[in-house]
Amino acid sequence: HLQADNFDCRNAETQTEINQCAYQDFQQKDEELSQIYQQYYAKLETKRQQQLQHAQSVWMTFRDLSCQYEADYYQGGSLAPMVYSSCLKDKTIERINDLKNYIALY
Repeated sequence: HLQADNFDCRNAETQTEINQCAYQDFQQKDEELSQIYQQYYAKLETKRQQQLQHAQSVWMTFRDLSCQYEADYYQGGSLAPMVYSSCLKDKTIERINDLKNYIALY
């Protein structure tokens, strides 16, 4: 696998580079999601923590399956990894915003 940090993603030209950069973008948002999740989780009582854990687990399954469904349209093509990673990133950003809203209400 080509490492995205070996080149500037703004100058990605090949589909492999673009795919790797899309995955890197998702990873950054996934790390942000993890931090926000932990921040919110720490504020909750035990029962609410359990509910949040379950909701997060189900949400992650939904996210992954939904994005796989979207990427399968391009199955076998070089765009599939980019479509999958971009979908994961977009859904993760939505979840980050949801959790930030929960924190604001808490």
